[in-house]
Amino acid sequence: MSLKSTLFGVVAAAAMVTVAVPSTSAAQTQKSGQVTRGNVIAALNNIDAQITKLNALNNLTISQVRVVNVQNLFNKNNVNVLNRALNRNRTKILNLRNVLNNNEVIKNALNSNNVALDRVIAINVLSGGGGVTVFRQ
Repeated sequence: MSLKSTLFGVVAAAAMVTVAVPSTSAAQTQKSGQVTRGNVIAALNNIDAQITKLNALNNLTISQVRVVNVQNLFNKNNVNVLNRALNRNRTKILNLRNVLNNNEVIKNALNSNNVALDRVIAINVLSGGGGVTVFRQ
């Protein structure tokens, strides 16, 4: 399925993966792992920087990856904002998918949560390696 053909279906099946480092407490992980429309749009607009941060993470394990459904974040009133960000970042999204395809931990986490790699649209690595958010359609 091409990126163009899936842009309008993003609301129906959006999800996010959060990767938390072991030193983060459960309470910090929950708070820092909260998903907002702003997080998604910011991640889409900063894909290159987020890839660099992801590549800097060491010793990532599948237990540090959390999949979160964000289906209800974008409704008819704000889905156009998401679609504009997706259109602006098409090439970067494809590059991100290639990077993630070479990250076995992320791939395994996505697979174990039945999230196809071709549905990934963005990632967000929290400051200090506190987590990674991988949004998917």
